[in-house]
Amino acid sequence: MRRTYLLDREFQLKYILLLTGMGAGSMLLFGVLAHQVQRMAAEGGLSGEETLWWLTGVATVGLGIALGLFGLLFTHRVAGPVHVMSLYVAALAAGRYPRLRPLRRKDELRAFFARFSEAVDRIRQREADEALALEKALDVLKDVATTPESREALATLEALRTRKRQAVDPSAPPATFKSVA
Repeated sequence: MRRTYLLDREFQLKYILLLTGMGAGSMLLFGVLAHQVQRMAAEGGLSGEETLWWLTGVATVGLGIALGLFGLLFTHRVAGPVHVMSLYVAALAAGRYPRLRPLRRKDELRAFFARFSEAVDRIRQREADEALALEKALDVLKDVATTPESREALATLEALRTRKRQAVDPSAPPATFKSVA
């Protein structure tokens, strides 16, 4: 059973306090208005029960609309980064390393996106380093590949290098990777 409830303290506390404030503010406003209705009814100007029901209905609809708009804003600030990262993950799955753009100014999940971006950059760099290592190995091996099997293995390594270059540099020519196995 998990006991840590605040996993992202800043993010969670921000919205907990915002929702708490909205709820408390709404109840305070309702209480003030209900007190006004009760006072007016005591002075004989209104029917207190009927006015209180109208006030409750209006407050319920108003709070529902306010929370719905807040929910739209909040989910947009979270769903936007998740959507962008899912597009990046799809590009990664296709073997490409996308250029990551920064999040919008008020987007949430900034820490997660920063870690995600750092991971993509490290993987891209590792892929570029491997392509360079393959290029150096190919330069050394191209003169000694004399048998058909070694030339086929060399061609496979060349295709692998091309694919790695293509992944980190979209302007590189497309790879045709085939296995020797």
